[in-house]
Amino acid sequence: MSRVAVLVAANLLAVVGVSTGTVAAAPGVPAANGDCRNDGTSFDDRLIPGHCLRNGGYRFEMQYDGNLVLYSGGRACWSSGTDGTDGVYAEFSGDWQLDSPWFSLESPYGRLRKYHGKYTGAHKTGNVSLNGKGEVWIAYGKFVSC
Repeated sequence: MSRVAVLVAANLLAVVGVSTGTVAAAPGVPAANGDCRNDGTSFDDRLIPGHCLRNGGYRFEMQYDGNLVLYSGGRACWSSGTDGTDGVYAEFSGDWQLDSPWFSLESPYGRLRKYHGKYTGAHKTGNVSLNGKGEVWIAYGKFVSC
């Protein structure tokens, strides 16, 4: 799927979310209802608005307002600070580049943030994952935690 098609789909999802009453939380503010599409405990491609990773009482959510937030229950533990930018999605890259692995927050206006992970030895594969302790990992590197 082309980048333009993904951005159009992400914007369409944002409009659907607004019309159905889904409200995204501002940084540090609990989500109204925590309703997001559960994509499991990891992603290795993209996390689009309205989707999240869940593990136990933890949730790593790409919100419709452009903010990526880690929650413990209803409390925000960490946020990307990118709220207010439409069409933002998280994208993982583990493509054997010198600076891999990483994930970035992409928007129609370009890259907003880039976060680096770590590979170990011969292990050159990975994803972005949320474990049961509220830790987000980029491949083999711990990124944030509650």
